[in-house]
Amino acid sequence: MGKTGKAVTYDQIKKIYAAAKERGMDGDLLHEHMEMLLHRSSIKGLTRREAATLIDSLEGRAALGQDRATARQMQYIYGLMKELEWMTEEGKPDLDRLNRFLQSEKAGFCLSDYRWLKKGTASGLIEALKAMAVRKREKEVAG
Repeated sequence: MGKTGKAVTYDQIKKIYAAAKERGMDGDLLHEHMEMLLHRSSIKGLTRREAATLIDSLEGRAALGQDRATARQMQYIYGLMKELEWMTEEGKPDLDRLNRFLQSEKAGFCLSDYRWLKKGTASGLIEALKAMAVRKREKEVAG
């Protein structure tokens, strides 16, 4: 195992092959994808972290840290959620509500969880929430 870290688990290997099969990838295409993504040629030679990155990639999620929404974007989103009153009883952002919004066809984001927001999608979400906040303010003024 050329890199430091614990070796890939049997369950991760099963998940890699299952995710590849779901996407219609044969072994050659899977290995080519892995080579391009991780610069590794053997699934059994992966670390657990590399295997997780490969699984995320196969499942359509960005690898940790790659093109993820920034902390600043997330803080802005939380501020807009507060303005829209999307808060829990404890006064924290209602992340379940945010997830439902991201999952809704009408919103058009097609994301299962806010944690998979990429920078560009987060920008789109910010613009959508800003527009909703403007409409809310206009409705309150019109009363």
